[in-house]
Formats: sequence, C-alpha cells, structure tokens
Amino acid sequence: MFANFLSHLEEVRRRIFITLAVFGLAFIGGFFFAEPLLTFLLQPLKTFYTEGLVFQKPHEAFLIHVQVAIMAAIFFSSPVIFIQIWQFAAPGLYAHEKKTALTLTLWSIGLFAAGVLFAYTAAIPCGLQFLLSFQSPNLKPLITAEEYFSFLIGMFAAFGVMFDFPVFIIGAVRLGLVSSQTLAKSRRIIILIIFIAAAILTPSPDPASQILLALPLLLLFEGALWFSRRIEKQSPVSH
Repeated sequence: MFANFLSHLEEVRRRIFITLAVFGLAFIGGFFFAEPLLTFLLQPLKTFYTEGLVFQKPHEAFLIHVQVAIMAAIFFSSPVIFIQIWQFAAPGLYAHEKKTALTLTLWSIGLFAAGVLFAYTAAIPCGLQFLLSFQSPNLKPLITAEEYFSFLIGMFAAFGVMFDFPVFIIGAVRLGLVSSQTLAKSRRIIILIIFIAAAILTPSPDPASQILLALPLLLLFEGALWFSRRIEKQSPVSH
C-alpha cells in the first residue's frame, strides 16, 4: 500500500513538473512576444481612444509585460495542463464517468473560450464606447496601463466563468441533483439571478456590458434546459 502511495506521489510530481515546464516555456515565449500581444489586446480600445496607455510607476510597464506573458502562458499551456490532469484522474474512473467528465470538461473549456472571445469582440468595445462617451472639453481621458488591463482581465474572467454555467446545470441534471422540470418552473427566478449576477460580476459599471453578459446567458440557460431534457429521456433518473 505504501509503495502504491509512493507511485502515485511520483506520478503527481512528474505531471506537475511537465505542467510547470510547459507553462514556463509558454511564459518565456509570451514575454518575448509581449508587444504584438499588447497590440492585439489594445485593439478594442484604439477605436475610441487613440492615445497610448500611460504608466505612473517605474516598474508598471514591466509588470504589464509579465501579465500579458502569464495570460499567453495560460492560454497556450492549458491543453497540456488538461491532458496531464485527465491522464492522472482517468484510471480511477468508470467508463461512464470518464465519458461524462470528459464531455463536461471539453464543453467547459469551449464555453470559457467563447465567453472570452465574446468579451473581446463585443462586450469590451461596447462598454468602452459607452464609458468614453462621457468625455468632454472639461473631462479628458488619461488611461493608465494598470487600469486598462485590470478592466480587460476582469471582463475576460467574468464572461469566461459565466459562460460556463450551463455545464453546471447539465452536470447537476446528469447527477440527478435537479430536474429539467424544476429548472423550467424556476425560469423567472433564474432569469432574475442571471441579471443580478451580470451586474455584480461585470467589472464595468455600464449597463451595456451587463446586458451583453446577461442576454447570452439567457440563451445558454435555454440551451442547457433543452439538453437536460434530452439527457433525462436517454437516461431517466428519479428525483
């Protein structure tokens, strides 16, 4: 038994080493190409703000490059991280558990990426346009790099995480924790919760960004509800 424990410990150590090595290489690459990545990340702002970002502290520009490199490293190393976690966990799962876990995980990754893409292409430009429309001869914007990237990362995180909520609904139905009928009856409450969550989690205070988060979530909820009904027909469970 102790030998088995040591074997698992060695496997964990090996997979952590592989993950950190890949993440480190991706971080170095991201830091090296930080300027092209910065140009890409600044694109939503350039339409409404032609001035470059400013920084107020001597080390701030360096830290922005580090943040961009970390974002790139997470993005490019995530497939390897997922593979390492899956290869470690899969041997301990039954066949049907493997199928369910793999399907939900892949959907989770895809929806998170879709949320980030939606934030970049729609919500962030819309929010910036609304917020910067209040400038006037008496109020001129001077946006710092720290504030912009905090706003950007917050929007990416909010939209990515919230786009994943159908996975939790489908997982709960699959495990028999809730039924599609209960979800349908609670539709009004869930819609209210979606709008409240969008208002709380969106880092931008403008209503446009909050609505742009809430509307796709309503569609995702309806999609999750439809898919949950199909799951119950294929594998009925008692509630």
